[in-house]
Amino acid sequence: MNLPMQVKGIEVFYDGRCGMCCTFHEWVSRQERAYEVRFVPYQDERAERIFPGIGMLDPAREMIVRTAEGDLYRGAEAWVFCLYSCVSYRNVARRLASREMLPVAKRACALLAANRHGLSKIFFRRKDREVRERLHEIPDPEPCEEGTCVV
Repeated sequence: MNLPMQVKGIEVFYDGRCGMCCTFHEWVSRQERAYEVRFVPYQDERAERIFPGIGMLDPAREMIVRTAEGDLYRGAEAWVFCLYSCVSYRNVARRLASREMLPVAKRACALLAANRHGLSKIFFRRKDREVRERLHEIPDPEPCEEGTCVV
């Protein structure tokens, strides 16, 4: 993934009903940014006006970033591009965008995306006490053979 040196701005289409997605949006919004980032929940009626045909890209499945130049990024690449917008995290984003690390970022993103609603119920939009109680409800995993597990 090639991250351009100069970016005019990006539009981020995300799930406005997902606690994890909304928390990420809020976090990025609090960061000093290198370029303009406009977040739009894909469920919002403005999304189709801003980006005609976005529904055909299945934004419920993964976050979509559209650059001012019209380039599209989805899933892990979209998350990396958002991270790249944050002045303090640009080097991290460059590392994640590398040929060696992007596959790792994609696997992590796929794992999080597949479980985002469950994770949102546990971690986001809840008080710490509630999170602790929910985590204690999760059964311990079965022990792994030889001390390693396949995730």
